[in-house]
Amino acid sequence: MHKSPQYKVSSQQISAVSFIARFNTPTVRMTIPFVLAGALMIKYVTTQSARTSAAQPLNSLNSDASGSILIAAKSSTQQLFSTGTNVPSSALLPATSSTQKTLKLRTIPPPRPNWAIAKGMPIPSRLSGKENTQVAYNLDTPPDFKHSQELQKIVNQVVSLAAAKGLPKKPLSITLIDAKTGETAGYQQDTPRYPASVVKTFWMTVLYSQIESGVWKKEKDFTPYLAKMIKESDNEAASYIVDQITATRSQSRLKSEKFKNWKDKREQVNRFFRDAGYKRINVSQKTFPLYYLNLPEPRGSESQMLGKPNWNPNRVTSRQAARLMYEICYLKTAVSQEASQKMCGWLERDLNPKAWQDPDLYAFNPVRGFLGQSLSKTNVSFHSKAGWTSRSRAEMAMVSTGDEKTSYVLTVFGHSPAYSNSVDIFPQISRLVYKRMTARDAKPKLKPIALSN
Repeated sequence: MHKSPQYKVSSQQISAVSFIARFNTPTVRMTIPFVLAGALMIKYVTTQSARTSAAQPLNSLNSDASGSILIAAKSSTQQLFSTGTNVPSSALLPATSSTQKTLKLRTIPPPRPNWAIAKGMPIPSRLSGKENTQVAYNLDTPPDFKHSQELQKIVNQVVSLAAAKGLPKKPLSITLIDAKTGETAGYQQDTPRYPASVVKTFWMTVLYSQIESGVWKKEKDFTPYLAKMIKESDNEAASYIVDQITATRSQSRLKSEKFKNWKDKREQVNRFFRDAGYKRINVSQKTFPLYYLNLPEPRGSESQMLGKPNWNPNRVTSRQAARLMYEICYLKTAVSQEASQKMCGWLERDLNPKAWQDPDLYAFNPVRGFLGQSLSKTNVSFHSKAGWTSRSRAEMAMVSTGDEKTSYVLTVFGHSPAYSNSVDIFPQISRLVYKRMTARDAKPKLKPIALSN
């Protein structure tokens, strides 16, 4: 016969039962549900906090205020920030319930190019209260130029030279200014054309206007970026400066209202010049590629800015580019005399062959294949900004002879692959104009004869 198992009860078990019985009162039974509810609440808050913290980097990429940028999609938030995108960790605050109430996310500064980080270059910052300051060009009307038939003959010879070399005349624009007399002539000089990297001179002008207006804490913080943008025509340095002067960032595609606000900020560079008589100018588009932003071409907000399918790229006339060079380096009235001297200093080119013939000197050579190349054996002071793409070649330049008898501004835009591929046409144009202008100024000036009664 099967017997039921016998169990022995230990003294410890008796003590435990006695302990529970002792506290099994109505008060305790009412307290237990509140304790359990509190524990569940703590667990819920902890879980929500962890979820919010994990989502924070993704939210910052989609936030207009945080200045997010377009980067390649990755499988995790940790990988998102390992693509070379330079978002400072200090800009992302932990998203817990307490920090959300007492702290706000700091505005993230624009990402810097990798070379800027590697060299420890400074990070420019605005003065307090100047975060949304916009500036105006100090010159609200164009100079009073006079058309010259003599200069027009020189320009016509340039057009004939291009045609003789088998280059098309339709995509060609030329402006020539005798800086000393204010006389001018041109060919299709009011036709808006893509300026390539010539546009960087316009961005530099806006920057110096902001510096003069007290927007930035330290002017010298921009020095390395200006050197790269103007001396080497570096697109990444230019992108960084555009971000700074417009308080915008290259972002993923924006919804209508956010894009409207973003576009208005970016287009302040257009208003700066349009309000000064640079009619219909467009200098609001960045130059590409920008590999530090993972943008080999315009995407996201930059693509929206272009307005596909109706493209709205940068557009500048040769007359406008010549005017700006004239105001910066001859009149020295752009922004201020001091600012003009600084800007003209950035635009100065050393025409000594030892300074520019090295093919590995820069990724972009601002002399070889451009207006300065054919003047390397002359005694001239040469200031310029050139641009080149697979579809265009462009340059704005001022030439002054050592004897100070001749000083002129020459701007040439060739918006065609034919000009892009021709490494000789710009040097030949420059040599022709130099010979004609110096010969013109060498002519004896006829003095008026005083007639006696």
